[in-house]
Parts: sequence; C-alpha cells; structure tokens
Amino acid sequence: MSNKFNANALAEYSKSYARRIAADFFQHHATISGEQILSLTPINQINLFIISSLSDKWQADTAKFRSPYFDFSDADVQEALQNFMNVVSQHILVRREHLEPLLIDATRRTIIMIFDPRAYFDDVLRNQPDFTLTADALKQIIRYTKINQFIPAHIMQRMNGKPFLYANQALVFLEEALMQRGHELEHHDKFVALFSEKLPMDVSALLRSHMPDSIPTAPLRSFFDTATELTVPPAPLVATESTLAGAVRLTDGAETNTPAIPPQPYPVATDQEASSSSSTGGALFLDGNSGPDPVSPIGQPSQLPTENTGTPAIVENSQSINSTNLVPTLNDTLRDGTPAEPATVAETFHRAPIESIARSISLNQKFRFINQLFNGNASAYNQAVDEIDTLNNYGQALDLISYRYASQYLWDMSSDEVSELVEILKRRFA
Repeated sequence: MSNKFNANALAEYSKSYARRIAADFFQHHATISGEQILSLTPINQINLFIISSLSDKWQADTAKFRSPYFDFSDADVQEALQNFMNVVSQHILVRREHLEPLLIDATRRTIIMIFDPRAYFDDVLRNQPDFTLTADALKQIIRYTKINQFIPAHIMQRMNGKPFLYANQALVFLEEALMQRGHELEHHDKFVALFSEKLPMDVSALLRSHMPDSIPTAPLRSFFDTATELTVPPAPLVATESTLAGAVRLTDGAETNTPAIPPQPYPVATDQEASSSSSTGGALFLDGNSGPDPVSPIGQPSQLPTENTGTPAIVENSQSINSTNLVPTLNDTLRDGTPAEPATVAETFHRAPIESIARSISLNQKFRFINQLFNGNASAYNQAVDEIDTLNNYGQALDLISYRYASQYLWDMSSDEVSELVEILKRRFA
C-alpha cells in the first residue's frame, strides 16, 4: 500500500464509512441488487469497485464449475455457459454480511486512488498474473475506473494493439502519463466533501504530514547502473594541495607543526629552499621554479608526464627523516610485487562454479531470500529459482531478476540479499 497514508487511520475510516453506508441501506432492505449497488454511495468509484469485485468472484466461481469429465471447449457448451453467466449476473442479490467487506475494500481503494493515484495504479500493474498486463485485463481496469481514467487509457494507447505488456513496461507508461498529463488529476477536495456528507473525513489524520501534495517524478534507474556504482570514491592519482601541506614543514631548521596525516614519501625541501618558498608564497618544484598554475580538479586521470617518477630525487636535509615511519604509497606497494595472500578454503569454496542454484543456497539464505526478496511467498521463490536454473547465461539471469522480480517485489538493489543472489548467479553461469 502507499506509504502516503497513516495505515491505521485509513483502515479505520474505511470500516466506519462502510458500516455507516451499510447501516443506512439495510435498515430498510434485507438484500441489495446490482442496480442498487450502482447508486449505493454518492461516490461512483466506490460503487464500481464493488461491482468489479463481484465480477471477479463470479468469474472464479464459474471456473470451479468446469469438470474434467466434460468437454468445456465445445462451442455449444461455451455458448450455453456464457448465456448462463449473463442470466445469473442480472440477478445479483447480496446480504449485508457479504456486502460490507466488499464495501470496506472499495472505500479503501477509492481513497488511495484519490490521494495517491501513482501508488494505486502501480499496485494494480505489479499484481497482474505472471507480471504481465493483457489487453483484456487493461480493458477491465478502464471499465471499472471512474477517477483519473486517463491513466489506464494512456497505457492502452501506448500498448498500440499488442495483446499484452510486461508489467515493467506498463509501469514506464504509467510514469509517462503522470508526467505528461499530471495536471488532469482530479483534486481531492470535492471527494472529501462527498465522503464527509456521510462521515466527516480528517485529511490531516489520514495522510502522513511529511508527504507532499504534488506527485514527484523520480527518474527511473536501471539495475545495471546501481549494480556497478562504486561505494568508495577512487583515491586521487595526484596529491592535492592539502596533502602536500600536511608534509613536513621546516622553518629555520625546526619543525613548526605536526602533520595532520601520516607523512608521505615526498621529497623534502632544505632549509634554504623552505625559506625561499615562504618568501615566494608557495612551495617550489625541484628545479627551483614555482610550477604550473593550479587548475580546477577534473574527473579524468592526471596527464602529468610519468617518466622518471619511479625513483624520486633525494634532497639532503639538516633534519633527517626516519624512513621506517613513512607509510608506503599504493605505487610502492605495487612496485614491491608482493604476492597476495592465498585464498582460504572457504573463499575457494564460495567462488567455485555450481550446477544448481537451488542446491547451492543454504537453508538460512533460503529463508532470508523468501522473506526479504519475495515478501514471504515460498512458491514465488521456488518458481524464480527453477526459472533461473533453466537459463543459458549470466546476462539472461540478470535481465530476469532486474526486469521482472526486482520490479515486481520492489527489491532494494543495495541489500545483502540481492548481492548474495547476484554472487550465486555468477557462480552458476561462470
């Protein structure tokens, strides 16, 4: 559900409003018909959501009617079944105990649609079977949408006659509709007045105070963008002025301050050169000149010449520096060529290729993947693992988890669980 709402306040208001509506109607009626449902509340969207729920339940009950002992694909059977459904649908008759739960859900959905249309349609698209939006399903959404109907209509237009869309593509069209036609969104004031005719609505209690009234347009980001981002910025290739300033400073042969950072193996000026440096306003280069003018930092590697940098010149100093206290630089470490420590048995095991994802996931990992990545749905987890194991390469696996499961279950791509899953994919398709 949208995080724009106070969940408890939304649930309580929906229940109270539905109870008030149901009490007023069933005070004079024992049951309610389809025609009466269409005019049950002054907000047509609530009435349509109730009819939509009844239609879904009727479709599900009809599917249960099919039997393996009869040919339901026969044209005569299909025609007779359709006629039967049409006739029965003309005789809707619902008692209060069955209507009130539908009325509560319809009220809740309508409030979300009014105050947070992005969250409402986002949830509808993500909950499509197999993460696929068919043209028939979209027609049903449009049919039962009264408020902000231009949003599903825009998605239908962008579908351009195709029989289906993957939900992640439909979500892109949703953002497109909100960005291009956000000014057409219906304002909540008139609906607050309609709700308040039956039960006063306190908008400040219903919504979280920190949420903005306008809909932000956050840019879409690819999984591959976030997966390859550096968590720590690279070290500069050339020492900055502050780093040089932290090196040894000598005036009249005495050390005047303690370096702010560990001393680095830079050439040290003599007393005479240090005095000359202070008089000219800056440190001199080894050949006695003041060096090139400073330039603003850029994101590209340094273009300074690199010849003769492997063996820096040594300048004698009246105060010798103990070389054992110098911290080796990255270049020093690389030049030493010290071999890396051999990997442990555990590290070697965890990097070894695997033949099956399901068998390589520990029991603890499995529970965490189910709870953190698949919202506690074990069957969805098993289906995903089986599907990944049938793929041919690592690229296909990344496409599947980023364009389907990550979008469907709103994964935090920086979480430990996603990182562990990606590592398993690398081993599976190594």
